[in-house]
Amino acid sequence: AGERVVERLHCQLHTTNNEILTRGGVFALIGPTGVGKTTTVAKLAARFAQKHGADQVGLVTTDTFRIGAHEQLSTFGKIIGCPVKVAKNAEDLANVLYQMRNRKLILIDTAGMSQRDIRLCEQLTTLMKNSRVKIKSYLVLSATVQYNVLQESVTHFKKIPLAGCIFTKIDECLSLGEIISIAIQNGLPIGYVTNGQRVPEDIDVADGGEIIKKAEALLKLNSHDQHQWYSDNETQA
Repeated sequence: AGERVVERLHCQLHTTNNEILTRGGVFALIGPTGVGKTTTVAKLAARFAQKHGADQVGLVTTDTFRIGAHEQLSTFGKIIGCPVKVAKNAEDLANVLYQMRNRKLILIDTAGMSQRDIRLCEQLTTLMKNSRVKIKSYLVLSATVQYNVLQESVTHFKKIPLAGCIFTKIDECLSLGEIISIAIQNGLPIGYVTNGQRVPEDIDVADGGEIIKKAEALLKLNSHDQHQWYSDNETQA
């Protein structure tokens, strides 16, 4: 029965086949505050630059709300060797995308969740429809967050057509059941998972089989730990 469940999960859990790093294009990373969007942008940019050259990468930030947001991305840009531009609105963004049109990969870092940002995302959606440039949006979520909070974020950001999702902080997780459920129930293919702060090492291309395998391992580990805990208590009693 367990094998059948795993098989069914495997069929339902989809990935985006590393499209950002293999195909390139224009991608916006959206999501709540504090999930690691900027660091994830840097990891993807650095990986792409290693393979195709820094002159093929462009970074854009629309985060004009958070103090230091532009500086953080600029620092990453300097290290990678690629330009970083700020876009305050859809018109700015259209101009920046035009300036960077010859680059193979453009990554857009956006502000955290708030109504203002949703309006900005709506502008992004308008731009997607009216621009010659196709922007694909990836929702970035922390794997350490409770299921209900994850679902709230997905519901909030689903107003924008989502190409896929990226789960961060996998290394801090006690369970992967929540992210597997969220991805399957919302029909969200997983693009990448991140497992630490190092740029660009701590990011992996999502592999459904690997995620399920890791989820099983964590489940066994936790049930073993709980058993040990109860045994110790019984011994003390």
